Amino acid sequence: MTADDLAELAEQAARIVAGGGGVKALAQLLADAAEGAVLVEDDQWRHLALAEWRGGGVGPLPSSFAPFHRAPAPGDGRVARAKIDDRLAALCAQMPSAIEGDGSPGYVTLFVRGKSAQALSAALRVVASAAGVECLRRGAGRSQTRRAFWDRFLSGGFPDLAALKDEATAVGVTLAPSYVAALFDVEGASPTSVRDAIAQALAPAEAVCPPVPAGGHVLALFPVRHQADVARARQAAANAVKDVPIAAGARSMTCGLGNHHADPLDVSRSFKEARQALVLGRRLHGRGSVTPFNDLGVCALLHAGGDRDAFARFADATIEPLVAYDRKHKTDLLKTLRLYFDVGENVKEAAERLSVHRHTIFYRLNQISQILKVDLHAPDDQLDVRAALAIRQMHSDDE
Repeated sequence: MTADDLAELAEQAARIVAGGGGVKALAQLLADAAEGAVLVEDDQWRHLALAEWRGGGVGPLPSSFAPFHRAPAPGDGRVARAKIDDRLAALCAQMPSAIEGDGSPGYVTLFVRGKSAQALSAALRVVASAAGVECLRRGAGRSQTRRAFWDRFLSGGFPDLAALKDEATAVGVTLAPSYVAALFDVEGASPTSVRDAIAQALAPAEAVCPPVPAGGHVLALFPVRHQADVARARQAAANAVKDVPIAAGARSMTCGLGNHHADPLDVSRSFKEARQALVLGRRLHGRGSVTPFNDLGVCALLHAGGDRDAFARFADATIEPLVAYDRKHKTDLLKTLRLYFDVGENVKEAAERLSVHRHTIFYRLNQISQILKVDLHAPDDQLDVRAALAIRQMHSDDE
């Protein structure tokens, strides 16, 4: 297309938008200009409009471009390219958002058969921009109310579960029983440009990426219906950190994961934990890491300047499984653990002090590791356990 052709196309698109013609008319405009077919879908890849060149169709089309969508290659702007079959090519452009950092309102895909699609990229972007204006104008009120809902939800602004559910229903958001929050930091690309790539990578875990400001990061919420979903969220985040930078042309991506809290009103707490895990994980493990808040142990408390009660809760959460096991089975595993550390991890001396065989100490240490789900030889785990023992000792000498 020549510059004059593009100018004429832009003027026609502007007239359609000004006259309220809708996305169907815009799709038809591009289909006729490109002698192809145009599919318009919303941000969830739901069908909005389909138009084919009135001079002849291009044959069978996929029902959605979603399975073929990949992040645009560097230099392609907002246009992704795909080959559907031997002769059918496709270009897909995101509709631009009204505010930097917001998600795209949808996608416009142009299908052409037996010709090069390269020269039609600029025309596609013209129509995608007009379609974005049309979609935002028609759905701006709902979009803004949804964004306000997510802002309030993530800031802990709902007084009770009933108010949360009522507001979610009013704005058309389907809530999961609870969530795990994840925050992604992308180096070498803007959060806006990779948000869709992250959402697509996390789709198998049913994560949502709310269109809210997240300090230059991308926020994802993983729904949790069963405990296994927590492990699935962690694996999905790890896969995204590995795969998205390659697809999006970024240098690296780092992730922090919050804890799972059964009460959906605590999603704001998981969000804050994800932010802290991202910051500390990047410092402790470097870029390209995935750090669950729960793995930070005492480091999270030290970084946040936790108060006396926070340290006590940490110590109880860390050691209480061992205390409960001793109470139930009438064993002395906690005493063995303390002695093991007191004698400098010398198994022989610990065995002599307890008047047992060395193999008994090894057996007990293995039991302790399984009960506490730690590796007593790993520096980070040992730091947490030693700190928890010291905190409990400062609070009580009864055990």
